[in-house]
Amino acid sequence: MKHSIYKIGAVTLGLTIGLGLTSCNEPQKTTAETTETTETEEATNKKPTDYLAIDLANFDTTVRPQDDFFMFVNGSWLKNNPIPASETRWTSFSEILEKNREILKRVAENAAANTSASPTSAEGQVAAFYKSGTNEQKREELGMKPMEIHLEAINKATTLEEFLKVSADQKAVAGGLFSVYVTADEKNSSTNALYMNQGGTSLPKAYYETSDLKEKFAAFEKHVANMFVLMGETPEVAATKAKNVVAIETELAKVSRTPAERRDSEKNYNKMTFAELQKLSPNVDWKKHLSDIGVQNIETVENVILGTPEFFTGLSKTLKNNSLDALKDYQKYHLAGSFSSFLNKDFEKEDFDFYNKTMRGQNEMQERWKLVLNVIDRSIGHSLGQLYVKEAFSPKAKERAEVMIQDVRASFEDHIKGLEWMGEDTKKQALAKLSSITTKIGYPDAWKTYEGLELSEDNYAQNFMNASKWWQKDNLSKLGKPVDKSEWHMTPSTVNAYYNPTSNEIVFPAGILQPPFFSEYADDAVNYGGIGAVIGHEISHGFDDQGSQYDAEGNMNNWWTDTDKSQFKEKTTSLVAQYSEYTVLDDIKVKGDATLGENIADLGGMAVAYDALKKAWARDGKPEQEDNLTPEQRFFVSWAQIWRVNFTDDELRNRIETDYHSPGMFRANGPLSNFNPFFEAFDVKEGDKMRREDQIVIW
Repeated sequence: MKHSIYKIGAVTLGLTIGLGLTSCNEPQKTTAETTETTETEEATNKKPTDYLAIDLANFDTTVRPQDDFFMFVNGSWLKNNPIPASETRWTSFSEILEKNREILKRVAENAAANTSASPTSAEGQVAAFYKSGTNEQKREELGMKPMEIHLEAINKATTLEEFLKVSADQKAVAGGLFSVYVTADEKNSSTNALYMNQGGTSLPKAYYETSDLKEKFAAFEKHVANMFVLMGETPEVAATKAKNVVAIETELAKVSRTPAERRDSEKNYNKMTFAELQKLSPNVDWKKHLSDIGVQNIETVENVILGTPEFFTGLSKTLKNNSLDALKDYQKYHLAGSFSSFLNKDFEKEDFDFYNKTMRGQNEMQERWKLVLNVIDRSIGHSLGQLYVKEAFSPKAKERAEVMIQDVRASFEDHIKGLEWMGEDTKKQALAKLSSITTKIGYPDAWKTYEGLELSEDNYAQNFMNASKWWQKDNLSKLGKPVDKSEWHMTPSTVNAYYNPTSNEIVFPAGILQPPFFSEYADDAVNYGGIGAVIGHEISHGFDDQGSQYDAEGNMNNWWTDTDKSQFKEKTTSLVAQYSEYTVLDDIKVKGDATLGENIADLGGMAVAYDALKKAWARDGKPEQEDNLTPEQRFFVSWAQIWRVNFTDDELRNRIETDYHSPGMFRANGPLSNFNPFFEAFDVKEGDKMRREDQIVIW
């Protein structure tokens, strides 16, 4: 359980497929559309004197590239870039993120210094939120007062019905027992539908069920007790309440699906009437409860789509079998957990000590301004994004990225046409889907204005609550309306990219169009090995184990012949087995089933980017060798360096249970070990560790 900013980026998490920040989360007129040359543009036209597309100092030449290419390219970088005490991992993404944070800090401080900005303008909204978050004295003065009215509401509940009403009222802030949101109907992607899914637990499912994780689980119960002590309970009473919370969460975890099980889109699409839902989960008056949460005109809503039907059967039993006091304890803990970063230092420290230090190995809290900017980006990311792109985004970056996307798309088309395992009928459908993929680069064409959102300069917690409620209302208001396919599900400064299957679109925020992924000063080999492979990765998501279930219009619809589907399944099963062999830490291995989609996208993305590079060379000319590396070698070096990463052991263990992406070293080496052009570029022979006998080619 972490803090609930009820925004669309979180709402569509089940559908939108991101590149992964070793994670695989918006303007009226773009800079590219203006004719004026700004100071920022002039600056971006000048090549930095310290710019290095590939830094040979990062290599570890004691490692043979034929044995471990990731370590050959990144070994010295890993040694020279230890994880900062305030982080749980340090990656190529982290380096960009740090640069972006400095830009965001500058624009936020400038906004805060502008006393003439309108409170409803982007600058005024950022200023108010930033001032409230960085005013630590005011936060200490308020203590837990911002939460007290909500605790009182929980205390007043005397029946299950009253408890459910309180839970509904606090949904936007506290999250609660399950998730509910509006997003595109996966089988009618032009219309928004009501979805309900599993939720209500603070930890990944495995922590409630695996004996190897019992030490962490015991620490979780202690953390819950500590939170109740901060809320004013004695240690003895707090311990009892913590057991109640843990018992309820354990019940919910048992009826939840694993990350791998949630990858099957068809099995996780269960449309039903409210009568059917009521029969499935009888201890909640569902129409009333959803109406209390904020679903408008509930009597006219005919259907709801459940991701995990068995979860709601289990939830109904949990509500019946647990005492009202236990349920109230559960709600109080989730409320306090969501509020913890917005209250005084005692709450913030307790939350950090468990979720960041114990669970992930982070030794120090990030600086206050960084934490506040993270919240602002989640809460009013369009307002912050407007200020960011004016400062940081080059029109030339967008123009060059557009050319690269054309090359990668053309390369993917060639790959589909050349597939030996796929028949012509399925190829025709695949090509139609590929040609229908739309692209967004940099930032949106129209900004959200957050109309009606009230923000103050002196109450951080209230700003968090108001923003959470605003996003919930904004999302639920879309029910039954046409899907706005111009909407973005990431903010402009985000260092990531994504594919959305129901919109059949690929999206690249301004934040990722930076070194080592992309530079307007880099040669094509470096750019195609970086952002080119990212482009290929996102396109490949349209054809991975999940994306392949959606057609050109974004509807979940089988466009495969039975024979081709069987061939695809055979190949993906082999890829699951291949990645499941990788040892991450001690006896912990990659979960090949949970990471399948990302592994397909990495494998396909790198391959199509390489052939796209050859198209660029045919058009623009092939460069000479540089730094004793051929252009082909530079492509593969660029690919490997974007996945460089140092993890804390705790973070790595946690990500194996939660992340749909393989760790970076396997994202680099896995695809390469299946790729003949890499063998040719680095003279990788049969028997070398980087050359697999069981090579897999899907796309």
